Amino acid sequence: MDIDALHSTLLSISLVSDKLRTARENLPANGHHAVDVGTLLDKVEGDLRMAKATLAYELGFRLCPHCWPPELIAIDRSGRAHCPTCDQISYDRAA
Repeated sequence: MDIDALHSTLLSISLVSDKLRTARENLPANGHHAVDVGTLLDKVEGDLRMAKATLAYELGFRLCPHCWPPELIAIDRSGRAHCPTCDQISYDRAA
């Protein structure tokens, strides 16, 4: 395993935690002010997906070459690999 990639993954997860803390702190106490939490949550989701893909790659899991960030490959009951997000991959094309 590449220690730099694992360090990068942990750093990404830490940044996500900081973003969530910022969102919580910026929520209005009285509920009368609009807060753009949706945009912040979209960024947090993207950061978590990248961290998950990096960690999965370092742990040796197969990733979909069609998705960005890469998604984990799932194996169906017949043993065929496919991506649950794009469903465009077969076992022989898995990265």
